[in-house]
Amino acid sequence: MSTLQFDRGPERLSLIAQNGSTLATFDAANNVDSRSKGIWPDGRYQFSFYNVHPGDLPNSAYGSHGIFIFEVPNREGMGVHSGREGVPDGHGNTGFKHCTMGCVRTTDDAMAQLVRTHAVDPIVSITVS
Repeated sequence: MSTLQFDRGPERLSLIAQNGSTLATFDAANNVDSRSKGIWPDGRYQFSFYNVHPGDLPNSAYGSHGIFIFEVPNREGMGVHSGREGVPDGHGNTGFKHCTMGCVRTTDDAMAQLVRTHAVDPIVSITVS
C-alpha cells in the first residue's frame, strides 16, 4: 500500500511505496482561502475515497483527475487535487499555489500519477507536516 507525504516547508508532495522508498515527488501547496477553516493540520490521516470529476479541465476547481479525500477530524472534504492552472486567486497565485478551502493542491501531472498508482497500489494515508 502506498502513502502520501506533504511537506509544507518545501511545498512538496511525495508518493511513498510500502517499503518506504519515494516513487515520485511533486510541487504542492496548502495555501488557504481566508474563508476556509485554515490549513490542513499536521498529522497522519487515513484515505477515505477517490472522487473523479469527469470532463473537468486543468483550470477547473479540481483539475482533470478528481480528488483523493482523507479522514480529517472536524473537517469535511479534505483532499489532494490539482486545478486552477492559469487561473489567478486574489493574491495572483495560479496552479498548485492557487488557494483552496483547506486541501493540498498539486499539479495535473502529479494527480495523473497518483491515479495510476492508486489503481495498482492503493493510497492508504497522507502525512502532513
